[in-house]
Amino acid sequence: MNYLAHLYFSDPNPLAWAGSLMGDFHKGRCFDGMPEELVRHIKLHRHIDSLTRTDESFQNSRRCLDPIYRHARGVLVDVFYDYFLACRWEHFSPQPLSLFAATVYRGLEDCYDDLSPGLQRQLPSMIKHNWLLSYQDIDTVQRVLRRLEQRLDGKVVLGDALSQLFLHQNSLEADFLLFMKTTLVKVRDWKALY
Repeated sequence: MNYLAHLYFSDPNPLAWAGSLMGDFHKGRCFDGMPEELVRHIKLHRHIDSLTRTDESFQNSRRCLDPIYRHARGVLVDVFYDYFLACRWEHFSPQPLSLFAATVYRGLEDCYDDLSPGLQRQLPSMIKHNWLLSYQDIDTVQRVLRRLEQRLDGKVVLGDALSQLFLHQNSLEADFLLFMKTTLVKVRDWKALY
């Protein structure tokens, strides 16, 4: 999943938000000296990522995309699902997305010293360009795809993959809604154990 969904599934506090994002930045299993809440949410991030590999709805979305995108189809589904979540936010949360985003940014600033270096570098841009709110803008989705293509060194051309969202929007959105429903239950069960 991408940033917005990971933050949505996390507990509502700064260290939880930080950990939910740091799952993409912190490698390995060494968590020495890290706050417990941060570690718990890094592990939650990884758990959610593992759910995407086995969830039937997510895999349906992945399979409907053009095979030309190969292994990056899962990445595309991540981005498209964050777009759907941002557009349908009021369906999932009573708190407006603009308020949620502002609260998360303040929380991440409050625990800045606990963030991984990569997230520390990214945070100013995230806040300046209001990434979380901007996920509902199709132009932002296009920019994200272009950035991802650069990160993959052009091995997979993602800059034109927005056409896949338009082509398969109804089935992708139906899969997204099912994924959110089942993942919410699985995340709740995971949190009860950890």
